[in-house]
Amino acid sequence: MNNVLFIVYYFPPMGGSGVQRPLKFIKYLRECGWNPIVVCPHPGAYHTFDESLHVELQELDVEVHRVEGNTPFHKTGQAKKNVNLPGILSSMLRWFSSLFFLPDNKKNWIEPGFKKAKELAASKNIDLIFGTAPPYSNLMLARKLRDETGIPVVMDLRDDWVGSHLITYPTSWHKKQMIRIEAETLEHADQLLTVNEEIADSINRRIKKNVKVLGHGFDPEDFTERENLTLASPKKLSFLYSGTFYPESGPDNFLKAVSELVLEDPKLKEFIELQFQGGLDSKNWKLINKLGLTDMVVDYGYVKHDIAVRNLMKADILWLVIGHQKKSKIISLGKTSEYFATRKPILGLVPEGSAKRMLKKYGNSFIAEPYNIADIKGSLIEIMSHYEKEKSWPKPDEAYIESFNRKKLTQKLAVMFDEIIA
Repeated sequence: MNNVLFIVYYFPPMGGSGVQRPLKFIKYLRECGWNPIVVCPHPGAYHTFDESLHVELQELDVEVHRVEGNTPFHKTGQAKKNVNLPGILSSMLRWFSSLFFLPDNKKNWIEPGFKKAKELAASKNIDLIFGTAPPYSNLMLARKLRDETGIPVVMDLRDDWVGSHLITYPTSWHKKQMIRIEAETLEHADQLLTVNEEIADSINRRIKKNVKVLGHGFDPEDFTERENLTLASPKKLSFLYSGTFYPESGPDNFLKAVSELVLEDPKLKEFIELQFQGGLDSKNWKLINKLGLTDMVVDYGYVKHDIAVRNLMKADILWLVIGHQKKSKIISLGKTSEYFATRKPILGLVPEGSAKRMLKKYGNSFIAEPYNIADIKGSLIEIMSHYEKEKSWPKPDEAYIESFNRKKLTQKLAVMFDEIIA
């Protein structure tokens, strides 16, 4: 069996979509002839920890080597520490990081990570290196290891790099430096990989290398009880949003649309339930209270991934929003593929771009402009009309759903690995 060395930063016990992509690849790679070995920092301070993903990792019995992080998130020690920042403070931190840290504020883990990875390359007969970003420091580490050892490397980008919607450049100098770092790093990849065609095109315009697409996915083993759990409340039509909100992309317009419908028909207040898992902040609650929707809202807070999946399967309607005005076309949310796995109706408040294209291919979706409250109201009315007709929903495209099966995605990844070392 071949050995592949994973260079990751976000890894259990951390939670979130950035953790799941490498974890699920690791879960299924052995079935495809590849043994994964992991190098990552100790978790340090982070906003989300997920014990269910940590248990899943332990059950896989994968070799994981943790090193000192040396980042601002490790100054209080290497042990995990839960830290949640308000949206405006989080945005300020991102701006501060872009001012003083290139490519990102995780760069100080490169040296200890490289030292351990180099030891493993010498002792474990590593055939391939897989680095996934963000943080982009992971890819710099992978490039340095490739230069030192000659072992081929796959660089996986879950978001665009220079063109990321999450990066704001304080000055033109900062952007020029990031362009330089990106080019010097990605040009050394034996294969570039990303999650959608839009990001692949963006990267390819700057880096003249073949960029393959392997999207986000869902683990079929997480959804084995789907048929037994699709039991929504007989009294209320439940809308569930799963995940946290970016400061630029909140629930405001969805809530305002619901509020207007309730004002027009007060009976809807007893008919509709608004569920959130991932946590609502004080700003969200202030708007909810102002609009008079408090009694309609169920806030699960942050829940473990296994519970999050169960809640997805119990809800009637799942919804998502991309309200970013910057580079919104390249965004495809990791949660979307897990929404697809439920086969549930999806309300997508999305602009033109990757997410809208995916929802249209899925089939069982209702799409509205994220900043158009009247358009959102129209989609909500259409959903309620379908619901009242004994849930006569559009049929989702089963073949398209299966294209997000993580087992199948991992098989494609393993074929790519085989081709590279051949």
